[in-house]
Amino acid sequence: MHEYEITWTIDLDAVDPVEAAREALAILRDPTPWATVFTVHGADQTVTVDLDPDHTDPSGQGTPKVTLAA
Repeated sequence: MHEYEITWTIDLDAVDPVEAAREALAILRDPTPWATVFTVHGADQTVTVDLDPDHTDPSGQGTPKVTLAA
């Protein structure tokens, strides 16, 4: 078993940082958005994982695309 840090980034327009955080939380909790791209930081490398590169299966059960992060 390995330890990873996972980050998800989104650009939002909001009136202040608290409202931006609330909007991001609402998106994370909504089951319908297709937030499927994550940055995964491991001990040896950082990769970007797209769980739905073809934009056809938001469940994350399709074939992922993994690329080394810049």
